[in-house]
Amino acid sequence: MNKKFVSVAAIGAVAVAAFVFADFLTPASSPRLPASAPAQYESLKACDKQNVLWNEIQKTVYKDLPDYRALGLRQIIGLSQQEISIKGQHLSDFAPKGWTKFLHGRASIAKIKVVPVTNKYSGMFQGVDCGLLRLSLTSEVTSSRPVAPGLALKVLRDGTYSTNISALVSLDGQGQDFNFFKYPMSNIVPIGTSFGQKIVHKIFLNASPYPEELAIKEFSEMDQKGHRVANPLSPRQVFFVPAKNLYFSSQEHDVRNDFAKVPTNTVIYQVRAVSDKFKNFDYSKYQPETVQAMLTDSEHIADIVTTSEFLSSSFGDDGIFFRHQLRE
Repeated sequence: MNKKFVSVAAIGAVAVAAFVFADFLTPASSPRLPASAPAQYESLKACDKQNVLWNEIQKTVYKDLPDYRALGLRQIIGLSQQEISIKGQHLSDFAPKGWTKFLHGRASIAKIKVVPVTNKYSGMFQGVDCGLLRLSLTSEVTSSRPVAPGLALKVLRDGTYSTNISALVSLDGQGQDFNFFKYPMSNIVPIGTSFGQKIVHKIFLNASPYPEELAIKEFSEMDQKGHRVANPLSPRQVFFVPAKNLYFSSQEHDVRNDFAKVPTNTVIYQVRAVSDKFKNFDYSKYQPETVQAMLTDSEHIADIVTTSEFLSSSFGDDGIFFRHQLRE
């Protein structure tokens, strides 16, 4: 038998065992308090909250960009032991005490606004003046770990908690192509088939029975003034399509340097809603070839526009929190 295969299988077995053991050791608990939220932060106006968060980002900008974080056995075990349900339950924009960001640990963040193109959907789809966009890679890129882009969008609301959307190109990433803006991202991706992806899938099953699908309906349920919508209307799936003028080298380099070159007032992504043609689609059968069909049928509903430069900072990596809207 191939020694490399035996080694990989052994590591996998240890990871699975560690995960199962962690299930017994990790007690259920309520969400922990935020580590550093200012007093009365939630009661502030949306743009005042953006200023608070941006000041923290500016104060902690890296002098030199830190290395990307690895994703190996130690990190997978740590991920399994962490209270994953917090990703869907923690409402604060500030990370909870003891929270470790094992995935997407290094990133850059810019202030943004959401400019509607249609009025088809409600709530924040009608427009956002103050939000944040975080762009990142899942982990360090190696010969066996691909370039795997992801984004997290936080839109802020007056007097209440924010709402967030996260999206990926796919669980498989895009090979060794370092052009971050080469492919669209979506809040729903096909289920991964590799061993590592299956392990991460198992870990996130603790939080949701549908870990590859992040809900976005909360985006439609309240406007930026904090007012509830009587009859919210939301797509189930959206694509974030990079602007055509955003194109960087495919050769190996630190993509955070590319983000720093994006000017203020750039339309960085089109938001495209998947059409009702797919409203009853069975996502357990979602395949990469389905992605293009959905994208072709999608409708341009909004633009995400930068209102600042992108910055990389320790607060942006470890202090700010982006909640996942877990599918019920």
